Amino acid sequence: MIKNLIGDYSNLSLLNPRNDSSLDTNNNQQKRIKCSICDYCVDETDESAFTTFFCNVRAFHHEKFPVWRCPQCQSIHCLDVVELSHYYAKYPFTQAVMTWTLKILYKNLRQQLSQHGFSQHHSFLDYGCGTGLFVRYLQQQNFTNCYGYDPYAPKENFGDAKILEKGPFDYILLQDVIEHVEEPSALLSELDSLLAPGGYILIGTPNAANIDLSQPHISDFYNSVHVPYHLHIYTRSVLESLGMNQGWKPVDFFDRAFHDTPWFGLNTRAWNEYQRLLDGTINVVFQPIQLKKALSSRKFIYYAIFGYWLSLHTEMAIMFRKT
Repeated sequence: MIKNLIGDYSNLSLLNPRNDSSLDTNNNQQKRIKCSICDYCVDETDESAFTTFFCNVRAFHHEKFPVWRCPQCQSIHCLDVVELSHYYAKYPFTQAVMTWTLKILYKNLRQQLSQHGFSQHHSFLDYGCGTGLFVRYLQQQNFTNCYGYDPYAPKENFGDAKILEKGPFDYILLQDVIEHVEEPSALLSELDSLLAPGGYILIGTPNAANIDLSQPHISDFYNSVHVPYHLHIYTRSVLESLGMNQGWKPVDFFDRAFHDTPWFGLNTRAWNEYQRLLDGTINVVFQPIQLKKALSSRKFIYYAIFGYWLSLHTEMAIMFRKT
């Protein structure tokens, strides 16, 4: 929900689309035609293999992008390779500020970590922290050994790589990041070098298994697909395999996002219905809420009350422990 991932780690050679052998470079236009997990190749001429989604960021709402699902591992891939810096230049997530509602959601995220022993004396790294709001929240809760790093943040504001020298860390958070990179194994390998033996890493990301590609105009699904920002979306089994390849053991699974809560209005179905009431973009989440308009909709009120129990489970989080 609140990540500023400008550039998608494309400055790292292993994650750079231009260096990825799974991309087709015919006609000087790169396409993701090979599954990054199982190497299945999609037939680019088979129109039935693709579904077109529009960009849910207001500045690019008029643009559309095809996606495809791998029939072997069920991962979802965005076909077109674009210059992502152009799209991140107007990314609305940079507008996020600390509010009382965000503190409720962050408490939920903190509790996911605390279920596995996270306490104030542990060292913690939020990797890909954007503007660092969750780190600041933890520091306000007297978690003094918490750090954030984002390679695309200003050096004076979470962009200084020297912070990684404070590792190894007892806990690492990778929230809404892995779906933004070309080579997930390269990223996880880097994080493994930063994780202390016996440490925990929590990875939050969309769940490809529960995303219905046949309904590209429904915000419950196009928000998770989030073209062209989400390059690859994985299932639970794929994500667990990626972690186990690093020698990590899956120890917990959360079948929803941390911002999907039982609180009135603070659930994914309610967020999505609120978008539909306005212009359908995610920008509305970061602007002053139009309460009168929201409460005039019976459907919004219905989801505000019952949305948590009607979740489509299009997002997930997996806790791994380094053995």
